[in-house]
Amino acid sequence: MAKKIKYAGKRVLLAIFIFFYPVKVLGKKNLPDGGALIVSNHFSAIDPAIMHRVYYKDIYFLAKKEIYEKKIWHGILNRLGAIPIDRENVDLPSMMKAIRTLKEGHKLVVYPEGTRNKTGSNEIQEVKAGAVLFSIKAKKPIVPVIAYKKSKLFRRTYLYVGEPFEFSEFYDKKLTGQDYKELDVVLKEKMVEARKTLIDLVENGNNRSKK
Repeated sequence: MAKKIKYAGKRVLLAIFIFFYPVKVLGKKNLPDGGALIVSNHFSAIDPAIMHRVYYKDIYFLAKKEIYEKKIWHGILNRLGAIPIDRENVDLPSMMKAIRTLKEGHKLVVYPEGTRNKTGSNEIQEVKAGAVLFSIKAKKPIVPVIAYKKSKLFRRTYLYVGEPFEFSEFYDKKLTGQDYKELDVVLKEKMVEARKTLIDLVENGNNRSKK
């Protein structure tokens, strides 16, 4: 019963968000069943809510712990599946919770750029270390989900779900910091590739074939 109430509350919140910030999801068929790490570009504080348009039931996301300093956000963040994390220090409890969330078969959203893109460009920014580790430790695929641009009130935007990929050859290996840096490069390449596909679908009118 409690779970049903939680989902009902989430549905209400998302319905409100989608009314004010309409979103069309392209490539949704690429989203795999079971646990997966969703990596996305980041424009605004409402991005996590918009992301729930892709898959609302069992989706969680990492949120900087500073947001939780304002009690007004606690209820909303908890309903949306936020996992607070300290970005300035090694936060092992939150990292383990994120890995456990993936292992349990849920979707976990992370923003590898580390912070919101305020450059005025929709280019993928520098990828920070950390995201790849969750996928490898949980042995789950990575799915790039790219936003076309910053969401604006009553203005439709687009999300594109790219093809999932895995670093399965590294699942049972002890990796160095350099290894993770090299995998971060691959991660960014995959995000850039998904962004190019999204731009083609939206700007060249090909989005009808990518439901």
